[in-house]
Amino acid sequence: MGPEAPSLAELQRRFQAAVVDGADDVLALIPPNSRTTNAVLLGVYRHAYAARLVEVLRSAHPMLALHMGGDRFEAMARAYVALYPSRHVNARWYASDVPELLAHERFAASPELREIALLERQLDLAFDAADATVLDLSALAAYPPEAWGRLVFVPHPAAGLLALRTNAFEIWRALKNEESPPGMQCLAEPQAYLVWRREGTPTVRRLGAEEHMLWTEATRGKCFSGLAEMAATFDEPDTAPVRVAQYLNGWLSAGLLSAAMT
Repeated sequence: MGPEAPSLAELQRRFQAAVVDGADDVLALIPPNSRTTNAVLLGVYRHAYAARLVEVLRSAHPMLALHMGGDRFEAMARAYVALYPSRHVNARWYASDVPELLAHERFAASPELREIALLERQLDLAFDAADATVLDLSALAAYPPEAWGRLVFVPHPAAGLLALRTNAFEIWRALKNEESPPGMQCLAEPQAYLVWRREGTPTVRRLGAEEHMLWTEATRGKCFSGLAEMAATFDEPDTAPVRVAQYLNGWLSAGLLSAAMT
């Protein structure tokens, strides 16, 4: 008697290992046909699998693909597929490590690539973030004026912060608007951007230095009066509470906060 045939589950496991990890022990279970060999037949599946993952990457990073150009993006994506086998049930998460690959020294001459990838990943994270209550000004009216100084604000789960050292945002925005992008430039100082989901749509905007500082401290649990004290050291002390209130009003209007508490 010949060797016992593998179960369906074992056959599926071996085939997956052959396609995903490059294992060849399944070849003995694939009969050749009159036109080609079992290795060629398996190669068809391996090629199709890799090609599908490349398209997943292109879908996750459309502006990065445009900026890099077809051949260069294809080469990067093929390298990614080889280095990062898919371990996700949902293909949407497969591209999450693209910024890490683009941090490799081989891409050092184009630092904007990693930052465009970071921006596109953050936009996806904002889209997929959990739903939560959106705090508005009317909800704050429930607090008496004497309690406002103690208020601590909770950011919406969709809100994320990026610090970019190149003009990656300007390149991304131009490509998205079907305009000619500017050349890559390294910035003298990192520029902060807020990324969040506004009424179901991922959104991004630049933050000035003071707002960046205040948003960061607010997300760390600094209360309103503490934010005003920090603003007083940043710029004109007499108008610090008013400036913080203006920033807060902007955050509320944009749907960036989900709760306030004392």
